[in-house]
Formats: sequence, C-alpha cells, structure tokens
Amino acid sequence: MNNQLSGVRLQVSGRKKTLKVNTVRGFTLIEMMVAVTIFAIVMMVGVGGLLSLVATNHRAQAIHSVMNNLSAAVEGMSRSIRVGTLYNCVASATTPPSPPPSSTIANPQDCALGGARLLAFESSTGNLTDPNDQVVYRLNGTQLERSLRGGANGSWIAITAPEVSIDSFDFYVVGSAKGDGIQPRVLMRIKGSAVVPGGTTTFTVQASVVQRVLDI
Repeated sequence: MNNQLSGVRLQVSGRKKTLKVNTVRGFTLIEMMVAVTIFAIVMMVGVGGLLSLVATNHRAQAIHSVMNNLSAAVEGMSRSIRVGTLYNCVASATTPPSPPPSSTIANPQDCALGGARLLAFESSTGNLTDPNDQVVYRLNGTQLERSLRGGANGSWIAITAPEVSIDSFDFYVVGSAKGDGIQPRVLMRIKGSAVVPGGTTTFTVQASVVQRVLDI
C-alpha cells in the first residue's frame, strides 16, 4: 500500500523565536548631586535677576511719582502766573519768606539779579482795587506753599507732597513795570531731592512763564 496519499503533501515547518532583554541603566548618586547643584545655581541666578528687576521697577515708579507731583505743582504755578498780572518778586530775609504789606506786593517789582524767595501777583480773577487778594508762592522748609489772600496768616497751603524735599526755590522777574517795553516774564528754578527705594534721587527743574496779557 502506498503511504503517500494522492494530492496531499505534509510539511512541518518550525519558527525560531528570539527573546530580547532591554537593560535600563539608572543615574548614579554623583550624577544626581551634580544635576541638583546645577539646577540650584540656575535658580539662584534667576531669582536674583528677578528680585533686581522688581527693585528697579519699584525705584522707577517712586521716581515717576515724585516727578508727577512736582510737575503738577509747577504746571499749576505756571498756569496761574501766565494769566496773572502785576508780578512782584520779593527777596524776603525771613524763614519762611514772609511777604511785605499788601500795599507793597500789589506794586510790580523786578528781581533779575540774584533771584528772590517769594513771588506775588494779581490773579486773573482778582480785584485790582483789593490789595489783599494777591496770589503768593514761597518755600517753607522743604515744601512749596501758596496763599490766595496776599500771604495772610492761616492762608498758606502746601502744593507739594511731603516726600518731595525742596532744597531751594528761586524766582526771577523781568519786565514787571507797565510800559517798559518788555513783556513780563518769570523764571522759576527748583532744586530738591526725594528718598526712593535704593537711595535718594535729586532733581533740578526750571520753568519760564510769559504773561499772557500784553504789557502795553
């Protein structure tokens, strides 16, 4: 009997399987210590830079606040002086500068040389027949002050913030006399300082104001 069956073939095949084992190597203690040290150094540098940036920003904001306060005071003075008349520059020797009698500051007076410590003038809404309604500016201690009643006692109010320390405040006036051919003008010079985060900042401000009303 024939052992082969017609039309049938038997084939046995085998497959060889390969087992792969992946070995993962970890960090050593020295490598971990080096990595942590580098990270700490980077963090210290970054935090130091951030703190320095914050301090610089605080200082810039403080200086900006000081200059805003001073600018507002100078702008207010310039606006009222510009529309005023009868400028009178007084070189008072008292501390704080005290204006002379109202009848005196109601008369125009120059002080082109050496400057003065007090300025008086008639406001745009003032009464020329009233010698007690002049606007007067002066430096009292380290603050700028204004009086709307000719410098009368109890009429002074501060126009600068306490943190702004004014060291010197001088006025220069030319052309105050009517009909002298010179349009009245005032030059203001302010020097001072302010304590801000990280130290003290100093400033010098100059402003020139020309009378708006024609002096003819």
